[in-house]
Amino acid sequence: NDANNLRGLLHYDTETAGGIMTTDYVEFHEEETAAEAIRALKKFAKTAETIYYIYILDHHDDLVGVMSLRDLILLEDTDTLSEKMNSDIITVNVDAEQAEVAQVFRDYEFLAVPVVDHSNKLVGIVTVDDVIEVIDDEAQQDYSGLAGVSMDETNNDGPFKAASKRLPWLITLLLLSMITATLINHYENLLAEASILAVFISTITGTAGNAGTQSLAVAVRRLAVEEINRHEFLKLLVKELITGFVTGLVTGIAVFLLVGIWKHNFVLGMVIGLAMCAAITVANLAGSFIPMLMSSFGFDPAVASGPFISTLSDLTSVLIYFSIAGIFLQYFIKA
Repeated sequence: NDANNLRGLLHYDTETAGGIMTTDYVEFHEEETAAEAIRALKKFAKTAETIYYIYILDHHDDLVGVMSLRDLILLEDTDTLSEKMNSDIITVNVDAEQAEVAQVFRDYEFLAVPVVDHSNKLVGIVTVDDVIEVIDDEAQQDYSGLAGVSMDETNNDGPFKAASKRLPWLITLLLLSMITATLINHYENLLAEASILAVFISTITGTAGNAGTQSLAVAVRRLAVEEINRHEFLKLLVKELITGFVTGLVTGIAVFLLVGIWKHNFVLGMVIGLAMCAAITVANLAGSFIPMLMSSFGFDPAVASGPFISTLSDLTSVLIYFSIAGIFLQYFIKA
């Protein structure tokens, strides 16, 4: 029987409810009495994954109810299970993604959730222990993605093998960084006229990169626990756009005052402040838009890693910074 159950589980994708469920659960038919169920439960207790819930079937073997062990014990011996069972059942489909299953546990705080097929036949249960492993795996994948590290890398990998797994990302980010360097070189005449601008490049790019990474983390976390339709997609983008503008505005005002007081030049502070506000707004939008876009095309949103967003925000921040500085330079700023 165990061999048959194992073969049945192998039919399901490992990252679905069917792949993480167990078939060691306790089920009864609705016409059975509490006394009969308790006697049978004593036999099943040693082999069942959990006995905190019992699942109740009708004469067609469809799942029609669930009952906690506590409720069962409180029944009179002659009470039938159908009289006291809870018919409002929360289930997950056998093909549901494991992240969706984890969300059910978050929402309802169950110890176990029944898994049904497309005909509402009970095929297994997922326990909270299994879901904890899923949540740990999902968190590890997201963390690795945000750090730009492959999940395939293990502690047993040698230095050369580990390097071979990290190099593709590093080379890609290097190429993006070279574009940023080329862009800065394009504005060398501007820097020659106002060398003070160079002092604040890292301040603007670093702050914008941090903002983009924050937005990315929020988007990836949300994508990990729920499906997002077009309406939710646009709603999140608008939220992140407004959030980026507010944080950019506050940060921009702060840097405007700091630079103005420090350098005794509030026009320079205005340039830095405007660039900071615009760069953070764009980085915040990109941090949510890119993983959403990748998810819509079927790619893992965690691949839009922190280093990638940070490097991309460097590119856009430099472009914004020097564009604003170029407009102001001819009228106000003196080197």
